[in-house]
Amino acid sequence: MNQQPRHLSPMKTSLMRCAVWFAIACWSGILALPAVLAAEGEDAVTPAEVLRDVTIRAQRAHVGDGRVLENALIQVQDGIIVSVVANGTAPEGVNLLEVSDITPGLIDANARIDVADAIYFPGEDPRLRILRAMGLEEHYHGGDVCPCGSVCPAMTLHVADVMCLYCGWPDHDPHPHDPAEELIAGSLGGDQAAGVPAPSGVINEQSSEVVPHFEVLDAIDQGSDDFDRLLKEGVTTIYVSPDSSAVVGARGSLMKTGGPLASRYLGAGAVKGVLGSDAYRYGSRNRSPFRTNVSVYTRRPDSRMGVAWVFRKAFHDALLRAKGVTPSGADTSSPSASRVLSSVLAGEIPLRIQARTGPDIETAFRLCGEFGVRFTLEDPVEAWKRIDLLSSSGVDVVFGPVFDVPSGILAGTNESRESRLHTLRDLVTSGVEVSLSAQDLRGEEGLSRQVMLAIRHGVDPAMALRLVTQNPAKLLGIDQQVGTIETGKRADLVVWSGTPFSSLSRIEKVLHEGEFSFVRGGVKK
Repeated sequence: MNQQPRHLSPMKTSLMRCAVWFAIACWSGILALPAVLAAEGEDAVTPAEVLRDVTIRAQRAHVGDGRVLENALIQVQDGIIVSVVANGTAPEGVNLLEVSDITPGLIDANARIDVADAIYFPGEDPRLRILRAMGLEEHYHGGDVCPCGSVCPAMTLHVADVMCLYCGWPDHDPHPHDPAEELIAGSLGGDQAAGVPAPSGVINEQSSEVVPHFEVLDAIDQGSDDFDRLLKEGVTTIYVSPDSSAVVGARGSLMKTGGPLASRYLGAGAVKGVLGSDAYRYGSRNRSPFRTNVSVYTRRPDSRMGVAWVFRKAFHDALLRAKGVTPSGADTSSPSASRVLSSVLAGEIPLRIQARTGPDIETAFRLCGEFGVRFTLEDPVEAWKRIDLLSSSGVDVVFGPVFDVPSGILAGTNESRESRLHTLRDLVTSGVEVSLSAQDLRGEEGLSRQVMLAIRHGVDPAMALRLVTQNPAKLLGIDQQVGTIETGKRADLVVWSGTPFSSLSRIEKVLHEGEFSFVRGGVKK
């Protein structure tokens, strides 16, 4: 995450920038926007009327539900779509914006903020490089299982008081990191916990593996340039998901990427669970106990078995507390966490689970079946292995990114090795409700490119658009507000220079509630 001086918060910084821009704009007359919108038969109207009351004539309006309206006329009043007709005629005296193609604003149902700039994760395990240099590459275990109990292939290189990068000798740390990367407690005014590697973008609280009583909004820099990057790529709404460093992580946040800062937050989302190696390898890596070397990070999980144990015990603790029984044990979650998980068990707060591999996907169904909890499946890289289970269960899936070569966190885990470019196609054709996400990817690899990849690998173009508009809107419970170009919905729209997602087209304008948040070559407000 970006670090800001404590005396100048991200929100204050953004408000100051807006104030400076507004003063300059008023002085220079930019707010009139005469080149963007012109009145037909009337004098120019006030900026507020221009921006929130507009009639758009599009050669093609891609509604978002599979329909394409030719020569569409879209009338917007006070930021709401009041009329959508094909082959319509614009009344005289309206503010008319003529465009080629228009779509609903894109929605990313599993976005990460600033992850692309902030998170460091090695592309290759340093232990593998050591073994390769020794000619012992066949002994590499993937980093998910501690080799203690067997002879360390690198033991002949062990040096007193120097930790072995393969087995962790003498500290018994199967997932070591350079202590020089750790932040000293209080070095950033208490904004980040000690023990978190300096270049990390970890959002989840690191003091516990079960932190559903926290919310990701409290860790988001709302002045981040990531919002601007998303806007330029046509993404108008995002669900900001926590990272995967906790077994039961924080709650996500639903946000708009543009408009006034005070109105961007749309509400808290689901609690995020993680089944897989990220829960003990990412963030402040957990350690097994060894001799007297014990710290707050000497705890479960440090294996997939431990992940399942912590997940199950967290929900079991919530059930016990609901009955008035005080739970016990080293992995007991806090009363605050149990209160939130009780709401999850009652169906009042949704649950998402990140499970990438086939076995982890099966574990998610087994654990949630045990407690009778419905969930949304995030980032199932190996979903192609269990299409039958996903299609028969009716579970919602947030898939993506589609990749040939993994990046970011995925580049440092074995959970991306058995990906398939056609997995998304198979999910769609099997009837699974899928939303497509770019997660931390931006620019040439952002959400628009993800749709292009989906189309290239077998997804029908009309369906591919639904994966980033109507489907995520329904998943997030905002389908009555956004997701399609229909009467009564917010005018969150994207104007394209040609066919959406074509390599020959680009995004020209992005509107939030009828107001321009991005204008290519113009002023962004």
